[in-house]
Amino acid sequence: MVTMDNISEKINLRLIKKAQELKNLNHAVKISLPVDCHDHMEVADVRHNQLVILTDSPVWQTRLRMYSQTMLEALHQHTGIKLTRVSLKLTPPKRIIKKKPPVFRTLSEHNARLIKQTASCVSDSGLQAALLRLSRKTKKP
Repeated sequence: MVTMDNISEKINLRLIKKAQELKNLNHAVKISLPVDCHDHMEVADVRHNQLVILTDSPVWQTRLRMYSQTMLEALHQHTGIKLTRVSLKLTPPKRIIKKKPPVFRTLSEHNARLIKQTASCVSDSGLQAALLRLSRKTKKP
């Protein structure tokens, strides 16, 4: 009987195998290219007898196109795979999202007084303590 666990395990194994295959292809292609090209390309797939490579700009796409035959020969030499063409696809560059520093907010003196007054009217001790802590976050002159 086929279970979801068996299917999931087979899919995972297939994905791991494909990732390893792409890693090996990527390595074989990169060793045939100048070092400055390495950060601007990634092997994405092999399909329909062609090598699919992702690159991050039209400039690198043009430059890598000049090395198409070199890449195909390197793949054949290092992996035994014989392909007929290279397809270069543009992808946006990887963006690194910087963490913003925490923002420390403060209250005006007037708002701090209002919160302190509210705290004095609250019967819940936890809420009262929280409001009093909040009321101390006033702007320092």
